[in-house]
Amino acid sequence: MKSKNNWTKLNKIVLRVDNVELRYEKKLSVILNCGFENISKGRCILSVNPKDRKKKDTLFVFTDKALMSVEIFYSNEEINQIIELLSFQKSSKKTLVTLLITDELMINENNYLFIKDNVKVDISSVEWNIPLN
Repeated sequence: MKSKNNWTKLNKIVLRVDNVELRYEKKLSVILNCGFENISKGRCILSVNPKDRKKKDTLFVFTDKALMSVEIFYSNEEINQIIELLSFQKSSKKTLVTLLITDELMINENNYLFIKDNVKVDISSVEWNIPLN
């Protein structure tokens, strides 16, 4: 007998940083390739960019691929601090980035995400957990 999919609301997404790269065109950006700690499948590309008054921190979920795209904005000083902290990381433990989102997404009991249409969600808070040793 099949079990019913019980959907629950998810308003916190925890990313595990697998790879970090710096991009410098006219401005410095940090690109983090991430997996999920609380969603079963997929990956996320997190882009840390210089502050722009017109742009908010956002999460975009695609329906046609197992991918999320996150854009967060910090001052140049904060970006440099993140780069420095990530450079000092000597621990084998992975860096975690926790995103609190303003709209809830739905996951089932196996932590599979349900998305009917592409969705863009504002991020209300970003927390970095960078193990240093």
